[in-house]
Amino acid sequence: MLALVAAIAVAAPTPGPDRGDAAAPAVDNPGADGARAATTVYVATGSQFRYQIVRAPLPTAGLGPAVLAGVDAVAAADVPRASARATVAAPLPSVLGEPDPDLPGAAWPHALPAASPVGAAPFAAREGADGRCRCDTVLGDTERERIAALYATHVFTVGAEDGEADTIGDVRLLELRVRYRDGLVVYLNGHEVARRNISPDADAMDIAKRPHGPEWENFYIPARPGLLVAGENTLAIEVRPSGHRLAPTLDVELSAAAEARIVRGPMVQNVAASSAVIAFETDLPTHAAVEYGSTSARGRVASSAEGALATRHRVTLDQLAPGGPVHYRVVAGKGASPALAFHTAPGAGQVLRFVVYGDVRGGHDTHGQIVSSIIDEAADLVLFTGDMVLRGSDEGDWQRFFAVAQPLLARVPFYPVAGNHDLGRAGDERRRMNEIFSLWPGPPDRPAWGHWYSFDVGDVHFVVLDSNAYTHAEQLGWLERDLAGARAGGARAIFAVTHDGPFSRGLHRGNRYAAERYVPLLASYGVTLLFSGHDHLYQRGRADGLAYIVSGGGGAPLYSVRCGVSGRPRCRARDGMKHVVSEHHYVLVTVYGRHVEACPKRPDGTALEACTSYRLGARGD
Repeated sequence: MLALVAAIAVAAPTPGPDRGDAAAPAVDNPGADGARAATTVYVATGSQFRYQIVRAPLPTAGLGPAVLAGVDAVAAADVPRASARATVAAPLPSVLGEPDPDLPGAAWPHALPAASPVGAAPFAAREGADGRCRCDTVLGDTERERIAALYATHVFTVGAEDGEADTIGDVRLLELRVRYRDGLVVYLNGHEVARRNISPDADAMDIAKRPHGPEWENFYIPARPGLLVAGENTLAIEVRPSGHRLAPTLDVELSAAAEARIVRGPMVQNVAASSAVIAFETDLPTHAAVEYGSTSARGRVASSAEGALATRHRVTLDQLAPGGPVHYRVVAGKGASPALAFHTAPGAGQVLRFVVYGDVRGGHDTHGQIVSSIIDEAADLVLFTGDMVLRGSDEGDWQRFFAVAQPLLARVPFYPVAGNHDLGRAGDERRRMNEIFSLWPGPPDRPAWGHWYSFDVGDVHFVVLDSNAYTHAEQLGWLERDLAGARAGGARAIFAVTHDGPFSRGLHRGNRYAAERYVPLLASYGVTLLFSGHDHLYQRGRADGLAYIVSGGGGAPLYSVRCGVSGRPRCRARDGMKHVVSEHHYVLVTVYGRHVEACPKRPDGTALEACTSYRLGARGD
């Protein structure tokens, strides 16, 4: 069974409008009584900052985007810094130019000169043909200059003022929310509290190591002694663009909390006929427990980590009624989750319902609608076909995904495939997903970077493949042993899921290696259906003895059908396509005793096409 646990102690910001959505302070998850424990906001969105910018000439005309992207790639490469410097030293003077002399003085990161301008966050530069800036403070015009760095400071007061009762002793944790592009360093009273994509020994003109997306990112900072002081405190921030951009952006909020809070989860995992695991994270080490039972009264309590203080919690619920409801609530510190419920897994021979969808990336509004519809389907589990996020290297992307998916994760077991974007920037094999999840138990010979696994629900077997590792013999060998074991064990149905599938008429046109090496193996063991994503559309068909469905419509920008339809060239590969459409969607799959029914639906739950039936043990639709 899957052991899906978030492995980083940062939380998902509350989704909001695209511009200026950090105004509301973070609060505890509401308890059953709706009570909330508020935080104290020290620096709110829109606050005034003293700032300086470092200007530089624009890149050489005609070479700008290409050369900057090359410099960015070198900066992000996993090579010794001395080697990277040697590689980029030659083009830097002519491409990036020399900085102006207005650099922060020796007092940085404590202060900026008193003559520095003052402006309100968010900060950004005018960009594009229309020269617009979605900001309150304009840093410059990228049609005329490059902004190599932004330095900003804000002074705030901590102590009992205006009748407030908060004191230094009350603060246990600081929550820093930042929206930035692309590299970031944050100091509080001269102490570094956050760093992203900027080397500690970076020179004045060094760019950020890699691009950072538009999502808010949360940092949870224990309030160690001396970090805050009574009276005036200084928040100092440095932001730099990567080679993909000509200017940085910045918006920020800083708040404080006195008690531990649930910041990720709860998530329902490892759901079996009579047991389950509840996983969640808190921003501070704390005692945690789960109240649960077969009715809303709950009545039983299971503790996390034998009552030890922890931030990462996994609580096992046992002696559950097979096929019945489980009501639960997480209690952590003085906070609690809402009252929630799920149901245990169906047994062998019983009807099984699951949902398939994938490729969310940055499509949060569509994803939210799909999440709501899936919850209404009362599914036993969810298979996700990959690309949960746009940039697997961005903490903010993961935080936003978990925020949107939270209502689903708290109610239904979620089984993800590793997409190319989930591993970092597309195709760079940074394997970021390994850092986000404590991965499910896998075969003994699976390499540490692999993401393939399998699990059973009753007598239905599921195989999850890693399309980023198709060419590795370890995965192919494991797959044959796993399928043979499932057939020997009398599996009623076998479903396989991957990201980059063998057949598609979208942008990527299907993975030929998968078609040549994996499809024959899957077909030979009578796999009922293969699900994939990667191309952002819906496609159904049967080829080379294998029925398949492409489901990549979870919110990412849609891809058009590239071949085999009116106005497009003939498809080179014979894929047995029976229906294809470019629409956002999910697929509801129901496994009966002798057949399977697959029903694709739009985000609002309406039918995308009529349901398709597949006979178990047969090769025809």
